[in-house]
Amino acid sequence: MDENKSKLTDLFKNQFNESITKLDNNQTILMDLLANEWIEQAKKLPDPKPLFGSIWHQGEVAFLFSNTGKGKSILGVQLAESIASGIKILSMETTQQKTILFDFELSSKSFQRRYTNENNISHLFSTYFIRVEIDRSKSLESEDKSFEELIIESITYHIEKSKAEVIIIDNVTFLSASNEKSKEALALMKLILDLSRKRNIAVLLIAHTPKRDIYKPIQLEDLAGSKALSNFTDVCFCIGESVKGSHIRYIKQLKNRNYPIHFDENNVIECELIKENAFLQFKFVELTTEDEHLKKPTESSENKIDEILALKDEGKSNVEIGKILGVSESAVRRRVNKHQNRIQ
Repeated sequence: MDENKSKLTDLFKNQFNESITKLDNNQTILMDLLANEWIEQAKKLPDPKPLFGSIWHQGEVAFLFSNTGKGKSILGVQLAESIASGIKILSMETTQQKTILFDFELSSKSFQRRYTNENNISHLFSTYFIRVEIDRSKSLESEDKSFEELIIESITYHIEKSKAEVIIIDNVTFLSASNEKSKEALALMKLILDLSRKRNIAVLLIAHTPKRDIYKPIQLEDLAGSKALSNFTDVCFCIGESVKGSHIRYIKQLKNRNYPIHFDENNVIECELIKENAFLQFKFVELTTEDEHLKKPTESSENKIDEILALKDEGKSNVEIGKILGVSESAVRRRVNKHQNRIQ
């Protein structure tokens, strides 16, 4: 038995050594250095400069999401203009760089109307800001390439043509119609990460979320189908709606691989959505807690059986409902049991 095991081990060793001999340095796609050598090599590189304060930096892949109609595209354009012009955004530092917005949301007419005032005077954007949209005269299909590959190739072409250092894609749902499938999402993210890392390009992906619970703080899990994509990003932040008013929003950080998170649930950025000098934008109001913007039950949760039953219909457990309504699991259970006994 031991003799057979020894022969098998020798066979694996020989096969391994043979494969190493055949694979020379020009064939491997990996690079090895001592850990200390990596650190010394990285020290020679400049520190990434801010694009959106401490939230997003040069060379990082970021994700921005919110419910439909809450201002993602508006903030995307505002970020593009801020970076292209080098002017602060929401009182936060940025770095002037050529920026491309790949706009798969608005038509050119909708874009024009959004940034033109009632006197037909339009905002004058920075000459470092380039906007790209789909050319509807071209075919979006190919026999040998997927739609995602055609889009990535087109994005790469415009980056090389303009020498842009920052790209914003609005939105990733258009970029991949099948992004809810982890296999396709992984392939798409690989293409985007490769694009970013090879050229040290900062990428902001904008995404929709399905209708979410208005009682709960925003979580990464709210990304739903796009969650697989967010796993591979450096940065993730979101826009939340507010009970303070229809034009009030808040911005919250959810993930940052490289820097501390400053704008968490205890320190969100409250903004007002306004049009000023023909420019639709988020205007900084103050720093607040996320809880101030969330809807609260209007009556005692002990008596809000309708809310409890609605959450039950969504498939939530008693523990989850208790957290949402701010009561104990036992309080939820008692109310449900009381309701069921009443209708029997």
